[in-house]
Amino acid sequence: MDGDTSRIQELIERPGESLSVELKRWIDPDSPDGIAKIVKTALALRNQGGGYLIIGFDNNTLQPDTENIPENVRENFHIDKIQGIVSRFSSESFEVTVEFPKKQGQEYPVIVIPSDVKTPVATKSELADKDRKLIKADTVYVRSLKANNTPSTTQATWKDWHNIIEVCFDNREADIGRFLRRNLGGLSPEIVREFVSTLSQKAEPVPTIEDVLKQYLQESEERYGSIISERKLALPEHGTWEVALFFIGEVPQQSSMRDFLNLLASNNPDYTGWPVWLDSRGFSDKDSRPFVMNGVWESIIASLGTGWSDQIDFMRLDPTGRFYLRRALPDDISASERAPEPMKYLDFGLPIIISAEAIAVGISFAKAMRCDTENTRLAYAFKWTKLRGRKLSSWANPGRIISYGRLAYQDDVLSFVEVPLETPLSALGDYVSKVVQPLFEIFDGFSLTKDVIEDLTQRLIQRRL
Repeated sequence: MDGDTSRIQELIERPGESLSVELKRWIDPDSPDGIAKIVKTALALRNQGGGYLIIGFDNNTLQPDTENIPENVRENFHIDKIQGIVSRFSSESFEVTVEFPKKQGQEYPVIVIPSDVKTPVATKSELADKDRKLIKADTVYVRSLKANNTPSTTQATWKDWHNIIEVCFDNREADIGRFLRRNLGGLSPEIVREFVSTLSQKAEPVPTIEDVLKQYLQESEERYGSIISERKLALPEHGTWEVALFFIGEVPQQSSMRDFLNLLASNNPDYTGWPVWLDSRGFSDKDSRPFVMNGVWESIIASLGTGWSDQIDFMRLDPTGRFYLRRALPDDISASERAPEPMKYLDFGLPIIISAEAIAVGISFAKAMRCDTENTRLAYAFKWTKLRGRKLSSWANPGRIISYGRLAYQDDVLSFVEVPLETPLSALGDYVSKVVQPLFEIFDGFSLTKDVIEDLTQRLIQRRL
């Protein structure tokens, strides 16, 4: 994984809108209309918890806009200009960045909005063009869903305040967590456990549904095998990562299969350029697009040799609250120049990142499907296969050093975790640790510190990988 650069590149290779991603045709950032579009989208994404404004694509066709391309894209969308526009109209200053990934030789500006909002941002001044008021002062903008569950930027209504406040509270809880770690670090483990138990009685262990999850994993693996056989796909040998997710609690009925898929696509936070449970309806390869089988959306994607992102994914999305994803280990099929010899290594950071993303996206899906926050749990099963003989490494991010040589003697690893839906994203580190520690232990008993897992998890959530 090449970090933020790879994620930004994949956003334009696989363009699509969600609550955290907005596409705009080419605009003039020096014109009143262009300024208004940048301001409204930037503030809406900030209130959503961060995201990306991608310029130069048609949001209906998802194809590049070939009209009105500026002569000098970098000069037109220079960071100083974009930062100045946002700061001029935002009630609270926040730093944005601008990336310029290329697709078919053309650069496209991607404005990155950070996620650490703690109070809702509003417009502090107005913008008018002749008799048109393009931006009103004291207005809060949000990313919201239309009737067909497609996303848009709009002025906030009372229906949006719950989500806005929840996003702000999550970030404030992250600050509280850092404060506690800094100031309670000298206390004994017994005192800390007693303190945390007193604050959160809802974190008590709950009965698991491990047998049901195992059965669902097996059923989904058989479906994958059937599709591979039917389509006669010849795939390279590779290890896999799998996740099965059940919503435990009442799951409201979804209006239609199409609206259900729209809802998931719009509420996928897109923490990475190739997110878990991605929407492949816009893929040029028709065989990669989702289809309905027995009331469940399924899709299989074999994207190999593209030069920018090699992936093998099989997904199942069930409106009753059951989800499955099987993904080839990037250690075996990555297009990165740093990629190791297939079937020989496992980068320790990638399982942390993808497991954290699966948990976070599951939470987003459950909330979007209107599950009761206080009475719903998310039960996960994670599985890794074809591990025997691999060595633990850090090839994907050489900046995170780990001593080489730890060898795996076990072929498969299965781990389980249950996450209350009310869990804030700032608290996911402990759950991710429970998921990945059994995996690391098969590498000569290796144990990774929770600080490293927490750091990678929060970097994912804050889009700082």
